Amino acid sequence: MTFGFKLLMTFILYGLSLVLFGQTIFYMMNEKQIKTSSIEKAAEIFEKKNKEFQLNIKNTNLKLQAIQKSKTFKAYLSNPAKIDQVKSLFLDIAHTSDNIMQLRYIDTNGLEVIRIDRDSDTNTVYAVEENSLQDKSSRYYFKKAVKSKTGEFWYSNLDLNIEHGEIVKPIQPVLRIATPVEFEKEMKGILIINIFMKSFLEELIDNVFNNIYLYNDNGYVMVDSVHQHCWNEYLNNNETIYNHFYDDDFKNMLSQERYKSEHIYAGKIFLNNGENIRMVIEPKDEHIKGELTSIVYQLMLILLGVILLSFPLSYFFSNIPTRLKDKVDKQKEEQDTLLSLFDLGEVVLFNWNNDDVWSVNHVSKSVEKFLAYSIDDFKSNRVSYASCIHPDDLQQVMDEVNKAISDKVYFFEHAPYRVITKDKKVKWILDSTVVVRNEDGEIINFIGYLNDITELKDKEILLQKLSITDQLTQIYNRMHLDEMLQTQFYRFNRSKEECSVILVDIDYFKVVNDEYGHLVGDKVLVEFARLLKHTIRSSDSVGRWGGEEFLIVLPHTNLHDALALAHKIRKQIENNIFTIVKHKTASFGVATLKEGMSIEVLTDKADIALYKSKSDGRNRVSTIQLD
Repeated sequence: MTFGFKLLMTFILYGLSLVLFGQTIFYMMNEKQIKTSSIEKAAEIFEKKNKEFQLNIKNTNLKLQAIQKSKTFKAYLSNPAKIDQVKSLFLDIAHTSDNIMQLRYIDTNGLEVIRIDRDSDTNTVYAVEENSLQDKSSRYYFKKAVKSKTGEFWYSNLDLNIEHGEIVKPIQPVLRIATPVEFEKEMKGILIINIFMKSFLEELIDNVFNNIYLYNDNGYVMVDSVHQHCWNEYLNNNETIYNHFYDDDFKNMLSQERYKSEHIYAGKIFLNNGENIRMVIEPKDEHIKGELTSIVYQLMLILLGVILLSFPLSYFFSNIPTRLKDKVDKQKEEQDTLLSLFDLGEVVLFNWNNDDVWSVNHVSKSVEKFLAYSIDDFKSNRVSYASCIHPDDLQQVMDEVNKAISDKVYFFEHAPYRVITKDKKVKWILDSTVVVRNEDGEIINFIGYLNDITELKDKEILLQKLSITDQLTQIYNRMHLDEMLQTQFYRFNRSKEECSVILVDIDYFKVVNDEYGHLVGDKVLVEFARLLKHTIRSSDSVGRWGGEEFLIVLPHTNLHDALALAHKIRKQIENNIFTIVKHKTASFGVATLKEGMSIEVLTDKADIALYKSKSDGRNRVSTIQLD
C-alpha cells in the first residue's frame, strides 16, 4: 500500500467524519436557533399587534373628541332645542365605521338623551325614538364613566353583549369607551361608544405560524386563534390559560409586564380598563418542525455536494501537496458559495462602504425579494445603497449616519424611512446599523439589518388619514380644520404671516332634503365638496365645518384676495349643474386674521358675514371687516 493511497484514504475518512460530525452539530444548533428566532419574531408580532390595538382605540377616542369639540354639540348644550342637528352629527360619526354598535349621550341622571343604534342585519344606523330611550343609571359603565375627570377616557371590560343578564346571540364581543361632558364648568353627562370587537379581534389573533391567546387577570381565555376556548368565563367553561402552559410560564405571564421563555412570548396589551388583558404568542410546533426539516433537507443536499467534492479534492491534495495553498483558496471560494445557500431569511443584510454613494461590499440574497435587485447589481456597483433610498428621506438617513459617526457609537437605529425598489415600488423599512471600526477607531464599513414594515406603516398612515377626513365628502373634517387654524394662528403671531378664511353655506339645503331625501342631500354635499376642492388654489385647504357649511383656509392671503377668490367660487357654484337638483347657490362669509384676534373671533366674524349674506338675499359674498 503506497503512501499516496494511505494519504488519500486518510483524507476521505477525515472528510466523512467531519461531515457527519458537522451535520450533528449543525442540526442541534439550528434547532435551538429556530426556537430562539421564533420567540424573537413572536415578540415583534406582539408589538405590532399591540400597536394595532392602540391605533384602533385611539381612532375611537378621536371620534368622541370630535363630538365634544364640535360647534354643533356645544350649541346643543347651550340650547337643547337644537337636538336634531346633534342627532345628525351623531349619525355622521356612526357612519364612519361599521364597528360602531351604539353612540349615546347620557345625562347626569343616567337617562339616555340621544342614542344611535346599528341594525346588525342590515348594517344601517338610525336614531332611536325618544319614547324608546332608557334609564342607564344603574348600569356599571354609567356609574364608572360619570366619575371620570374631564378630558379622560373610561374603558369598559372587553366582554360579550349582555342584556338583562343574558348573552345576546350570536356572540358579539363589545368594548365601551366613554368620556365625561362638561359645559361652562358644569357636568352635563357622558358620551359613550359601544364598539363591535369581533372582526378586529379575529384579525388580531390571525396568524399562520403562531397560536395567539388573549386572556384576563383571572386567566380566562377571551379569544384564541384555534377558536376552541373563547369567552369561557361567560360560557361556563372552566378551562383557563393555565391548562395550556407550564406552571412557571403562567405564573410569570401574570406577574410580569413582558415575559419571554423558550416556549412563549407574553405581555400586557394597551387598554387601561382594569382587566390587565394580556396576549400570549406561542410558536406552533409544526411550524418549527417544518423550518427545521427544510433546513436539514437543504443541509443534506449541501453535505452531499461536499462529500462528492471531497473525493476529487482528496485525490488532488494527496497527489499534489505542493499545490495545497491554491486548493485551500479554491475550497474557501466554494465554501462561500455553499454558505450563501443558507441565506433564506426575510431580513436583508447590507455591508456598505463609508464613501459618497455607500457602495456595497456584500448583500444577502433576500435583497432580491425585497428590492428586486440582484446581488450582482450591487457587487458590480451598478446600484449603490444610497441610490435605493427615497430622495425625500435621503437627507434624514445621512444626518443620522453622520450623527452616529460624530457620537462615535457602534450601533444605532434609524427612524423608519422609505426605499425604492427596482420596479419603482416604495417600501418602508426599519434599519438597525452597526458601525465597523478598526483598532485605531477608523470606520471600515457599515452593516445594516433591514426589516420591511410597509404593511404596518401603511395602516398607520391610513388611520391618520381617517382621523382628519370627513367620511361623507372625503375632504378635511372639523377637527383637522381646527388644528390648521391653530397652526396659522401661531404663524401669524410669530412671523406676521397673513391668513384669511371663507365660510360657505349651501342656500336652501333643507329644501333638498325635504323634496329629494337625505340620500340626494348627501350626493349634493359630495358634489359641492368636490367643486370647492377643484376651485380653490393649491395652497388653500377646504373642509366640512358642519352640516352643509364648509370652511376654506387661505394661508398668505389678505382680505382683498380672499374676497376675490370667494366671488370666483360663488360664480362657479352658480353656473354648476348638479346631478339631480341641477342648480344650487351658496352664501359666503369672509374674514382675515388681525392683530390681537383669536381663532374663535376670526371664525365668528366669518359666521356673522355669512349671516349677512343670507339676510341680504343669499348667493352673496360678505365681510364685516371693510373700513
